[in-house]
Amino acid sequence: MESLKPILSAYANVQRQINDVNVRVNELRDERRTIELDLAALYATSREELPDKINLATSGMTFAVKRPNQWKKGWSLSKKELKGYLEELLPQQAEAVMAEIVRRQEEKMVETDYGFELKVK
Repeated sequence: MESLKPILSAYANVQRQINDVNVRVNELRDERRTIELDLAALYATSREELPDKINLATSGMTFAVKRPNQWKKGWSLSKKELKGYLEELLPQQAEAVMAEIVRRQEEKMVETDYGFELKVK
């Protein structure tokens, strides 16, 4: 048990640092979203034709505009949503199909390494 103390202390310290960085990342994401809203308003109301792509030479980045109704977001499907679709589309087999999908997916999700978690009391 004594050998765990320094490792757990280091683990907790790193976790605190990660939490602090995540707070800052979330603040920056909020700031970016505000700027995106400003950009969307500008593109929606501008009388001049604004470009859909701009190369930003100083940063080596490319700014691209995805106009409304011309692109699709990435997606994922929750188990609850999948079950709902199956019940709607395949009412007779929904339960069996869902059980088989869950069985196959859970096989892929079994971890072969240790996992650790640090929770705040």
